[in-house]
Amino acid sequence: MKFPSLEFVQALQERMNGDAAFHTASRWSDVKVLLCFGDQRYWLKLYGGKIIDAMDYFPMANPLGWDYMISAPLEIWRALRDGSRALGHVLDTGDIMVDGDLLQANRLYESTHLMLSTVGDMKAKP
Repeated sequence: MKFPSLEFVQALQERMNGDAAFHTASRWSDVKVLLCFGDQRYWLKLYGGKIIDAMDYFPMANPLGWDYMISAPLEIWRALRDGSRALGHVLDTGDIMVDGDLLQANRLYESTHLMLSTVGDMKAKP
């Protein structure tokens, strides 16, 4: 599947919704997350331990906005996915940026980390 794409984000949604650790970490969530792969942006709704909605994000066309954003240039995401950069390193250096309502983002740190680990684990098919 193409990366980034809505198909990829929907596959991420399916994997996260089947992950017991993600469910536990986000059980009390009710947030809107903007996931940005370079210029490609996707809106995710986390509620009750699941990602209940995922869609392309279009500013000024999404009346619900977002609570926090996870963003990085495409080359950083590709490095995470090909294994040349470790998740901890790209988070510690700020190469993957988290912005917005940092109270919510920090409260959901574990679920965000699990989601980013899964992005890194979802290797492109040859």
